Amino acid sequence: MLGTLMHSRPYAHNAKPRVVRTLASSLAAVPLVAILFTQSAKAEGWETNGVFALGTGFQGGDPGTGTVAWMRARTRIMAGVDLRNDEFQTDGIGVYGFAEIERRATLGAEARYERWLTPTIGFHVGILGILVPATMVGPGVGARFGFPLGKRVTLFLEPGFAVFPVGSDLPEGNVILWATLNGGIGVAL
Repeated sequence: MLGTLMHSRPYAHNAKPRVVRTLASSLAAVPLVAILFTQSAKAEGWETNGVFALGTGFQGGDPGTGTVAWMRARTRIMAGVDLRNDEFQTDGIGVYGFAEIERRATLGAEARYERWLTPTIGFHVGILGILVPATMVGPGVGARFGFPLGKRVTLFLEPGFAVFPVGSDLPEGNVILWATLNGGIGVAL
């Protein structure tokens, strides 16, 4: 369903090594950018957490029958940073890069507003999208449930849901749905 568009494009097969190199270098840059940003953020009173996670879930869409069909979503790797003002710790933002690593490599990004009920339980709403090799963009919502392992390290589970109504990788006249579950680690920087 989602991958059929790429398989029909003549350049998709030849572009795979380039996409994998771009994906690897982009994911390697996320922690470096987070560390550099953290140095200036600490001076302004921000709490910064680096995040790394693995996830999967379900992907749905209309295969042409007028109903929604679901299949297992590709495994994805996610890395990024959460920022919270040290005076208003209930509000924050998150910026992430992610890559789907099964069947074909994709590279995407997410920006979100986060609302924290406790230091380890939060909800978010944002915009996310696949950017390479084709595009899909849409809104997403989710929650994060953290399990502290000390003062600086937290394991977490993060269920989420996203709808992709815009992009070049969508079947004509359809949207793609994601129901995902990420599991990972957050580290105070």
